[in-house]
Amino acid sequence: MRAGCVLLLGLCTYPLFCAAQAQDAVDAAAAPLASEASQSTPKSLFPFLISLGTHLGYDSNSQTQASGSGSFFVSQGLTLNYDRTQQATQLALIAGLSVVDRFDRGKDANAFLSLSAGWRPTRRLSLSATLDTAYRNEPDFSSDVGPSQRKGNYFQLTNGLAATYQWAHRFSTTNSVSFRTVQYANEAVSSFTNREEYTLGQGFQFVLNRQTALLANYRFLLADYDSAPLDSTTHFVLVGAEEEFSRRLKGQLQAGLSFRSFDQGGEQTDPTVISSLEYAVNRVSNLKWTARYGVEAPAVKDAILRKTFRTGSELTYGFTPRITSALALFYHHDENERGFVSNPLQVPADLRFRPTTDALDVSVSGRYQVSDHIDVDVSFEHSNVFNGSAAADYSRSRYGMGLTVTF
Repeated sequence: MRAGCVLLLGLCTYPLFCAAQAQDAVDAAAAPLASEASQSTPKSLFPFLISLGTHLGYDSNSQTQASGSGSFFVSQGLTLNYDRTQQATQLALIAGLSVVDRFDRGKDANAFLSLSAGWRPTRRLSLSATLDTAYRNEPDFSSDVGPSQRKGNYFQLTNGLAATYQWAHRFSTTNSVSFRTVQYANEAVSSFTNREEYTLGQGFQFVLNRQTALLANYRFLLADYDSAPLDSTTHFVLVGAEEEFSRRLKGQLQAGLSFRSFDQGGEQTDPTVISSLEYAVNRVSNLKWTARYGVEAPAVKDAILRKTFRTGSELTYGFTPRITSALALFYHHDENERGFVSNPLQVPADLRFRPTTDALDVSVSGRYQVSDHIDVDVSFEHSNVFNGSAAADYSRSRYGMGLTVTF
């Protein structure tokens, strides 16, 4: 049993700091825009919003193969959204189901559910719970779920509970427990990817002043693989700080070590650095950046672990109350450490051990709200994966446009 992740963040850059200081002066000018945007939110007859969407587009390499060919696609989707975060007991839920028809290349089904809840039983104690689950077939460039190629359907579930107690005005602690499972249907991938992860955490926060908080965190993680001999125990120890540079810019940085011990024998000590920045461009636009360096679960056959630098940026920008856009970029560089040797003839070429992997995914989209209940959108996404092998490298571009009705 074993595995782990510490998803804590931090960092700052001087240009963003200067921009945040200048942007504080225009808060008043942004207020009318925020007001108009809130007025355009659809009003539903139900306690939740229902969205029905249809999209069509072209995928230049739908199978993510080195010499893949393109195909047109049509998708239909249903999304439910419930938000009660303004209440004493907070609850937010979003769930969706979609079917993608690639005509002569078959159909794909995708589903997801994300739930978060918060409760404050006393003035000092706050409780929270999260549940995220997805059934999909597209690779996820933002996490270590598995390979960066399409490898059939997979199921991922993560849930967690946390309790924060305010011991004093400046000092608080957080206890947490979480569970994660990753399950691939593809037998070649499941042999080294399918696993369960259990995490126990203890966090400490000391508020130094109105802008700065000092952080210390410990995580104990167990990874239990279905068949691969990769079961391990990992301890993470991290220290850092959270800084609010202005009303618009805040960041977090933590650094420390991970100590991993494998059930099959062997130990590994590695540095771990996790950081994030969040910048409110204006009241309806936001920029988020995260970066992490540390040990992750392997995504190629015969690797015992991978040392990964992973970073991602997400920008949402509202030009007007009805015209909005989004830009996202995710990149990771993997250094794989060999732990086993398989017969290459028994392993698919794009899953064989590679010393390094670089993967990049960038997407941009725009949305126009025709009315309170009707939206049209366009999107573009490009992915590149470099493994140093002609059999495993690929490039892919997707173009789409669609219509969504919300009621």
